[in-house]
Amino acid sequence: MAQVIWNSDIDVYNPDVIAIPVAQGIVKYLAIADLLVFSRVSKNAYKTVNDPQIWISMLKEIGLWRKEGTNETKDINSLKLNALNCMDQACSTPARAKKIVLGIHKSLEKFYVDLLSNKSYDKLKIFQEFQSPEEQCKILNNLMQYSHLDKNDETRFTIQEKLGSLFEIFENALLRELDIHFDLEDYSTMKRFVNVIIELNNHQTLIDFFMQKSIFDNHDNVFGLLEYFNPEEFFTNKTVGEELEYELNSSRFNELMNQLITMFNYESRTIDLIFPKTVPMMYKVSEELILNQLADIFNRLIEASKGKKLYLSIVPYLYDKIVNSFISKLNQSENLGGNYLNLIQELFDMSFEQVVTEYSREEIVSFKGLSNQKIQEWKESIERREVETSQNILRNVKTETKNDFLTSFRKAFAVGSNRNTEDEQVENESYSEIQAKEKILTENMKSINKIFSLKLAMQILNDGKNCLIRMLHFKDFTIVSVRQSLMTSVQEIFISVLESIGNDHLKPGFDKALVYLRTYKPVEDDTHAPEPIKPLVLFSDLVNVADLIMQMVEIFYKEELINRRIIKNENSILNPSLQRKKKLEEMVDNYVADGLNIGIDVLIDEIEQAYSPVLQNNSYCPHNETSVEVQDSTPAARRVVSVLDGNFDLLVGCADKSVIDVFQQELAERFFQVIVKVMKSATISNTGAVTLISDLNIYYECILNHIKTNKRFILPLFESLKKVGSIYLIGGNDSKAIGKLVSDLSKFNGIFGQEEIYEFVQRREDWPLIKKDVEKIMYGLSLGDCVIA
Repeated sequence: MAQVIWNSDIDVYNPDVIAIPVAQGIVKYLAIADLLVFSRVSKNAYKTVNDPQIWISMLKEIGLWRKEGTNETKDINSLKLNALNCMDQACSTPARAKKIVLGIHKSLEKFYVDLLSNKSYDKLKIFQEFQSPEEQCKILNNLMQYSHLDKNDETRFTIQEKLGSLFEIFENALLRELDIHFDLEDYSTMKRFVNVIIELNNHQTLIDFFMQKSIFDNHDNVFGLLEYFNPEEFFTNKTVGEELEYELNSSRFNELMNQLITMFNYESRTIDLIFPKTVPMMYKVSEELILNQLADIFNRLIEASKGKKLYLSIVPYLYDKIVNSFISKLNQSENLGGNYLNLIQELFDMSFEQVVTEYSREEIVSFKGLSNQKIQEWKESIERREVETSQNILRNVKTETKNDFLTSFRKAFAVGSNRNTEDEQVENESYSEIQAKEKILTENMKSINKIFSLKLAMQILNDGKNCLIRMLHFKDFTIVSVRQSLMTSVQEIFISVLESIGNDHLKPGFDKALVYLRTYKPVEDDTHAPEPIKPLVLFSDLVNVADLIMQMVEIFYKEELINRRIIKNENSILNPSLQRKKKLEEMVDNYVADGLNIGIDVLIDEIEQAYSPVLQNNSYCPHNETSVEVQDSTPAARRVVSVLDGNFDLLVGCADKSVIDVFQQELAERFFQVIVKVMKSATISNTGAVTLISDLNIYYECILNHIKTNKRFILPLFESLKKVGSIYLIGGNDSKAIGKLVSDLSKFNGIFGQEEIYEFVQRREDWPLIKKDVEKIMYGLSLGDCVIA
């Protein structure tokens, strides 16, 4: 028997012989079997090996340690560990860590060591003891996980490399089985093998396999012969005149949608039979079909539509078909759950992102071009009509000599009047050059109310509406940035509508109308019928048309932008559509105001011209007062009232009440000033005063009949005129009464100051005779009473 040499340095009963730090450094490099041996060396070694942290670190290496306090699903004492289930239970209790590691070691060590042998793969214990694919997959995974506890780098690398080869062989065998059963449509068996591959954590292999079999190698679906796809089948054509017009072939599009529905539903049903939810196979299939296959088809269709002038129609049409004719008819997918249809929608939106962005830009450009074209055609028709009118008139210009020039010049001012001369009866009317120009101006003025076109405005609004309807097919687009850009484009379309109607149509029209109004000259007219001045009537018609156009714009804004919730903050200063609409309204209001001011000037010119006979003929101071019959009113007054009656209510029914009130008040005040001017320019006798009072009364009645809302501002003006008229009724022998009346300003409603009343009194025929007495009453003395000492 060999003699054991005792080493005095080793004392298993002395804890100081192997220090714990030394022992802790040693155990880091020991295999599990060596740890158990090392624990018998000394108490410190035993204590170190049984430290839970040693075993917890091993559990962490193989991913089986959970944070302390986590409930364990099974009691480790009741769990019978074997090679298949030893890795199923995670541990969260430090006291149990060693037992679990040793159980795993006991279950797997023999299979692990067997992998180091040079046996052929089919002779290995794992394939001898485990026959089913599920068991083989489980043991391979467990061994790969267990290899992380191997402290020997050489053996660990060797075994992991061998396991990698085994995984590859095993996976290929599974894929061969999948291929066979897929062709046989044996989906239940396929599902079994799919679950095994899932356990191998190789989802991508499954995805690649199924994509290849169901899509790339499948020539029976709509994408099978993609290279033979003919986009021309989706369009029909017809001959209109000499041009060939194209339309979308709705039946072919419906056929395509039905094919896609059938294919997607078939794929979804097949995938539900094979794959669990953990593998989002339906999403991968849909992604490939939509982003690549379908995108290619749609791009071909869109490209083909451009040459047929159907680009703006096909993009929203396709998207509408996808949303309403395709997605809405898809069956639910168990593989993707309740979010399936939303995911399909998002994929299509990703596919359409660039298409929609380009489409929205083209929609705006196309609308602007179409609007400009229609407005240009309208302008050309107006210009053509004016040129034809001018040519027809100039064709009748007669040849004149220099001696006829002055005669022609005089006649030019009579064009447009109601004179009944033989010249107007002459066959094939002939005009002088100046008369022709006046005639052209008159004819152009008659066409003022045709400067604006309700039909043109309606066409632009309808074109804008059609653009919005097409663009709103994308209002629920799932990509937020694209959706926001679309809403911005929709507002840009509306702003383009406003620019086309406002800047390109209304503004030039108003400019031309104002030019015509400014060039109008009043003519003499002996009739007293309440006939409105034609340019004002035509301008009021123009205002009426402009108001109708603005109402249509407002309706468009409310129905297409507000009611469709394109604009959420309607009254926000950040609402560009609202701000642009307000600018258009302001522009129209300014033009209407300018036109009405010019119109009032025209009316006042007409009225002042009517008063010329009054001042020339001394209507208020007849020469032979004893033989003159007292007139009710002068012809001039009746003519003026006729003009006012014909034009005072010109805007009623075609403009806002506020505009009407301003127009009437301004006209009444200007008329009042004309009367004051006439009275200060005329000489008025006692007999003529009766006629003056009659004139003032019909003026007052005219104003009373027409002014409805501003009476308290206007009527006192004309009442004060009647009181001024009473100054002329007082006889010259009662000059003191005149002086007292002039001094009492309260009788004139505060409208006139004493100086103005003094001016009125000076227009009395007998003023030189009564001046001294009147001034004495007014000032207490006359100039003759002043003596220079």
